[in-house]
Amino acid sequence: MKFSYYIFILFLFIKNPVYAQESANSDNSYKEKSSLIHVGDWIFRSGVQTDSLIVKKLDGGIFSHIGMVVAIEPEIKVIHATTTDDENIPNQVIISSLADFTAPELAEKYAIARPNFLTDEQKLQIIAELLTKQGELFKLASREEDHLYCTTLLYDVIIKYKSDFNPEWKYANFPLLRGHYLFPSAFANYSDITWIYSYPDTK
Repeated sequence: MKFSYYIFILFLFIKNPVYAQESANSDNSYKEKSSLIHVGDWIFRSGVQTDSLIVKKLDGGIFSHIGMVVAIEPEIKVIHATTTDDENIPNQVIISSLADFTAPELAEKYAIARPNFLTDEQKLQIIAELLTKQGELFKLASREEDHLYCTTLLYDVIIKYKSDFNPEWKYANFPLLRGHYLFPSAFANYSDITWIYSYPDTK
C-alpha cells in the first residue's frame, strides 16, 4: 500500500504539477486568542508539502488536513492522523501541540471551527475514544476498505456518538486510488459549524 501510494503521488505530480506557496509567517496571535478555543474544536490547515498540495488539488478545497483539539491546558493539543509531521513517529495517529500543528514548514494557513451539532458530553466521549487511537497506523484507503487518515480518524468516532453525521464522501478515479474518500472540505463545508479563528485572517 505504501509503495502504491507513492507511485500515485508521483503520477499526479508529473501529470498535474503543483507548486508550494511561500509559508505564512509564524503566528503568535493565537496565544492571545487561546481562550476562544475549546476542546472538541476542529482545526484545519493548508499544508505546503507535496502530499498536501495534491490533497487540495483532488479536493478542490483550501485545506489539506484536519485534527481535533483534545486539550487546552496547560497548552492546546491536537490529535490527528499524519504521515510526516513527526519524523520520529511517522504514519500514525499522534498528538501535537498547536504550535507544532501549525508550524510554517507544515502550514501556510490554518483555521479553527466549532461543531455546534455536538453536545459537550458528546465531544468529551469522542475525545476519550480518539485518545485510544494514538499510535494506530495511517492507512490511506477508500471507504470500502480498512482506512485511517486524518478525516476518517474523526469521522469513524464521531459517527458512533452522532449517528446522523453525514459529511460528503467524494469518488476518486485515479490509478491506484479508486473509491470513495473523505476530504477536509467535507468538514469545512459541513452545516452547523462556527468558524472561531483563522490565520492569516482573510477578512
